[in-house]
Amino acid sequence: MKERKRPGGMIMKKIFDYVDQNFDRMMEEMKEFCSHRSVAGDKTGLEETRNWIDKKLSAVGIPHEFQKVENGNALISASVSGEDGDKHPSLLFYNHYDVVEEGKHELWSNEPFRPMIRDGVLYGRGVSDNKGPLLSRIQAVEAILAVEGKLPINVKFLFEGDEETSSPSLSKFSREQSEKFKELSKADVCLWENGRRDEEGRPWARFGVRGSVSFELSVETAKKDVHARMGTYVPSASWRLVWALASLKSADERITIEGFYDDVLPVTKKDEEILNAFPYNEKSQLEKLGLTSFLRGSSGLELKKQIYMEPSMSVCGLEAGELYNGARGIVPHKAYARIGFYLVANQSPDKVEEQLREHLKKHGFGDVKVVRRGGNTPVRTSVDIPLKEWLEHSAAEVYDKPMVIEPTALGSGPAIYFHHAWPDMPIVGVGPGNTNANHHAPNENMKLDDYKASIKHMIALMYEMGKQDRE
Repeated sequence: MKERKRPGGMIMKKIFDYVDQNFDRMMEEMKEFCSHRSVAGDKTGLEETRNWIDKKLSAVGIPHEFQKVENGNALISASVSGEDGDKHPSLLFYNHYDVVEEGKHELWSNEPFRPMIRDGVLYGRGVSDNKGPLLSRIQAVEAILAVEGKLPINVKFLFEGDEETSSPSLSKFSREQSEKFKELSKADVCLWENGRRDEEGRPWARFGVRGSVSFELSVETAKKDVHARMGTYVPSASWRLVWALASLKSADERITIEGFYDDVLPVTKKDEEILNAFPYNEKSQLEKLGLTSFLRGSSGLELKKQIYMEPSMSVCGLEAGELYNGARGIVPHKAYARIGFYLVANQSPDKVEEQLREHLKKHGFGDVKVVRRGGNTPVRTSVDIPLKEWLEHSAAEVYDKPMVIEPTALGSGPAIYFHHAWPDMPIVGVGPGNTNANHHAPNENMKLDDYKASIKHMIALMYEMGKQDRE
């Protein structure tokens, strides 16, 4: 921990000491929390996880409720008032308690739902995305209450249980119980699910959340597969789908759907300032990926613009001919593809769907069936807000290196529901993740030092917000 340079150091030191003294127990809690298999469709694992959160919040003395959603996973809402109640600013922590499936167990170095610590790193499904960040924030509040008995600000929590499947329960609750959702989410600041500390030891703050939408495309040209010798007169589903996909993107990597870029916000001078200041180790990234260059040969500012300011489309999977059952000389009668778009402000998943359907129809691919699979609308948060300084000042209490400002999180999430409820509420992601945390992959991990530092950062931020309130 860095030496305090500002007033109030003794209180902070006592709370930080509490974290140090109780950290082994906190890590055991995280291992227990992440042992429950809270993946989509696993009702037992999801219920066990909710019950675990229920017990933890009760143990800390945080009032909370389950917000039930018909045919969905309950939201968990909680709040703790500062000493002077409404006179203090409010901080909302958003997290999710569901995780992605573990995949093939043999690709893990330990059982994914039996978290293990090796060389100062905790490995297990959900330790970074998103149970670790969720628990770290409860533990930050716990530390303040244990030492001081009161919080310097008002704090709220809102946890959902199906973020990894596009947040249908949160979406439904925000629509059908809009006033209740507004009440539960009302705050001056929303800290999003996670952040990261990079390989240089710098903490990051992500100002906003990108959007996404994915589709399954399918073609059926005949009643059955036929011998390849009949390829001169029997239509091929695989060729139909390949041609349809090829129509969506040109060789220069531009998406060719008419109007697709119309709503993309232009890059401003302020955006360029943030991007120029943002550290991006191109050489290291190229080496990690085994590449000699990035798309379009981009580097420097232009590369950063591509990464943060441009939408993308990927063909995530292709299937025809059942090659996994052995190669056959056939003309496939069915073909499938999964495509995914990552969106930037101010694009809309609904509009992209309309544009995609119209494009396929216009280009002669009306026979291609389109099924949408989820989607989130992007939300940008301006960096010209007091929260930026609060985050930087509080990070300086914990980290040896200054905070990095990331223009937006590259992943997507359901931030739009909070933005619709409270358009002026900043949404920024910070947390204990790391650059190589392996989200959605085998050996998902969390560095113990990053986890402890993040708890302390949240403590310092709460006091920073409280200090600003009194000045």
